[in-house]
This record gives sequence, structure tokens and C-alpha cells, in this order.
Amino acid sequence: MKKLSTPQLLEALVEQKSTGQRLGEVLVHRGHVSREDIDSALRTQGVNPLTDTHGVAFASNPVWEQSGPEGIIEYILTLAARKGASDVQLEPKEDCVAVKYRIDGFTFRLDPIPKRFQAGVAQKIFDTFGLDSAREAKPQKSLITTHVAEGEYDLVAQTLPTTYGISATVKLINRATFIKDFPTLGLELEDRVRLMEELRASFGMVLLSAPVYHGVKTTAYSVLNFLVRGEREVMSLEQPVQWRIEGARQIEVEPDEHPSKMEETLRSVMTIRPEVVVLSSLPDRGTALLATQLAASLLVVPVVNAPTAAQAVAACLQLGVTGPALSTVLSAVTCQRLVRQICTVCRQPAEPPPAQTLAARGLAGAGPMQFFRGKGCPRCNRTGYHGRRAIFEVLPGTAEVRAGVRQGLAPAELEELAVAGGMTRLRDRCLSLVGEGVTTFDEMVRLRL
Repeated sequence: MKKLSTPQLLEALVEQKSTGQRLGEVLVHRGHVSREDIDSALRTQGVNPLTDTHGVAFASNPVWEQSGPEGIIEYILTLAARKGASDVQLEPKEDCVAVKYRIDGFTFRLDPIPKRFQAGVAQKIFDTFGLDSAREAKPQKSLITTHVAEGEYDLVAQTLPTTYGISATVKLINRATFIKDFPTLGLELEDRVRLMEELRASFGMVLLSAPVYHGVKTTAYSVLNFLVRGEREVMSLEQPVQWRIEGARQIEVEPDEHPSKMEETLRSVMTIRPEVVVLSSLPDRGTALLATQLAASLLVVPVVNAPTAAQAVAACLQLGVTGPALSTVLSAVTCQRLVRQICTVCRQPAEPPPAQTLAARGLAGAGPMQFFRGKGCPRCNRTGYHGRRAIFEVLPGTAEVRAGVRQGLAPAELEELAVAGGMTRLRDRCLSLVGEGVTTFDEMVRLRL
């Protein structure tokens, strides 16, 4: 709710521990918040309300009262598209259906849908997405392509049975903006040149990595699109296929109790002899070993969940790939984060963080810096942020880095070799954006960079 600074909260927590009072009572006594603030926070659990700026006539409550299930679903999806939401969640409660949106990594809520509409709304979701209402007691997933607001979207719906009824999550993928070229993705010039050079090679391994929910799937599809436009014979093994790329042979590897399903599928399709293989994951040792073997003869592009490029290399080694084997084929490793951008409408200069805070982040001798923040306005839903962008680091497969992989160096040591070979760390990319007023110091801290 942006009512507290970090020092205020820490002081209140110290007092709470020493006195045994409730935290809310301490905050009210210190004058940091009102009792109304406490009541609101407890009711909403800190989730911000989402206001439709089209006016009160377009607010949720009139829609609930004046529309049926079809109108409710249409309103929820249209608002999601206009606000740039990545997904919408309908969660049944004891007395209502909660509606939550995910926008730029923030969670927002609408006024809940009255309980009397729950059954009709759930049935409309099943009908719209072609789900089997006779199997509502089991999780289901479906994808449709349709027009929402003024754009064409892929909508991925997933339903789950809960204590109070069917919970539904709908992910929105804007077809006009999902596939991006490398500059639009956020790759800086030197990283673009390095990555494109390796992707044009006839063999080797290019690892794509990020923590979960930080956009690596979007990058993987953009890389896949780049490879196809280069007139390569490309095969992609995905779990599941979330986007169709014309010109690529995309194979959906169904989830299976057998852990080596991806490996078996990869072995079976090698008779086609593609020039490039893209893997949506390295789920097990067998797949990782086979991918490494193939990279000696063709280009292999796997996706790995890891917080840094060096740790993506470590993740492969932990799967059982030997250092000598990986060092022979390693071409490059990308890692990325999604960074919230300051709203350009309400951006303003901000006070610098305390000296001890900067020192704790290793910035004690960084020299004079400017800091900015978003005040909060209707455009950014009062958060001060509007939109996100990816930042990247690209670990090069230099002779020194490969030697470090072969020797089994720790990720920190490998990262030092990569920096010496020209890599710019994620942390340094983010710090540059802080100084340029693109993002905030708080966002850098949130991402632990």
C-alpha cells in the first residue's frame, strides 16, 4: 500500500518483538498508518484494487448486476487486455468469486462476483474453451485464439477443482507482440551480435536461461523464429507447444510419468536429421547427455531454469553432463530478468537510498548517481511502474570459459572468467537502467541483483 518505508517497518518489528504487541497496533501508535489502513490491508491481503479508467459506468459491480455469465466473462477478458494483464484468476470463495489480475508482476483485484453467478460463469468458461464439464473434478487445460478488445489473443485456460468450486486461470498472449526481434527483447548490441553469431553456427550448444516467470519462453520462441527465418531445418521439442512458428517442426512432448519421455522423443526424431534442435527443458540426465552429444554435430538450444548464466552451466553439470563433454560444445549462455519500468507519466526524481543501503549493495564507491521513482497515476494503476523489459547477460564460450567448465570451476569463478571475456552482468545492466531512470533502485533490490 506504499504506507511504510523499510526503516519504519524494521523499527516497528523490533518494538513488536520487545513488547509483544500486534504489529498493526505498533504501526498505528507510531502514526505510520491509520486503523482504516490496517482494516483494509487485512481485508485485501495487500492486493491493490484495479480501477477501470473508462469510468463508473464500466466498473465491475454494475457489470455483475446487469449482465449474465457471458457478459461477465467478456468484461473480465476485455479489461485484462486493455490493462495489459498477463493472466486472470477466478477463485471461488465461501460467499463470492474473487477476481484477480496479474499486471507487470503486481496482483490486482476487482470487486468479487456475487456467489449466485458462480455456476453460470464456470459453465461459460467450460463452453468457451471446449472443456469437459463431466470431468470438472479433474484439472483441465485448453487454448483458443480469439479477438479481445482490439487485438487477437491466444487464451490459455486452466481449471482446478477447489473446496468452493471450480477455480479458473486464463493466460493472455497478445499475438501481435509475443514474437519479438532481438532488439525488442532487450538484448544490447554487443549481446545481439554475440548471440546471432553462435545461432548461425552449424553446431554447438546455446543455453537459454532465467528463473521461472522471467520470460525465457518468450526468448526461446523468438530464437526459434530467428532460426526459421535463416532457412534452417529446425525441430523443437516442447512441453507443451504454446506458440506455433511457421516453418519449424514443433513436437509436443506429452507429460508422462516416465521421466525419460523427452529423451525418448529426441532419440526417435533424430532420424529426420535436423540442423537445429530446440528443447523447452532438460528434464533429466538422459536428455542432458543426449543433447550434449548431439551438439557436437548440430546446433542444440535448450532452456534451463537458473538465476545466472554461470549457474545455468552448473545446472547442466548437476544433471550428470561431464565438464569435458560440455566444454567441447558450449557456445554461449544467456540469462535474463524481467524488470519493471518506471511509469513515464508520473516519473519524478527520488531521494537516494541511505549510504549504508548502497554499501550493502556494493555501491559505496560508485560515484554520484541519479535515482527516480513513479509517483503513481491512473495509467500505472497507482503503482509507479508501467510495463516490463528484459535485461540479459550473455556468457561467451571463450577458450578461458571452456577451460573453466572443463575444470569444474564454481559458478562465481566461471562468471569472473566470462566478465573478463566481455560479459556484462545482469546486475550491471540493471544498475545502468536505474541511472537512466528506466527502473528504480527498489526494483534492483527486489530482483536481488
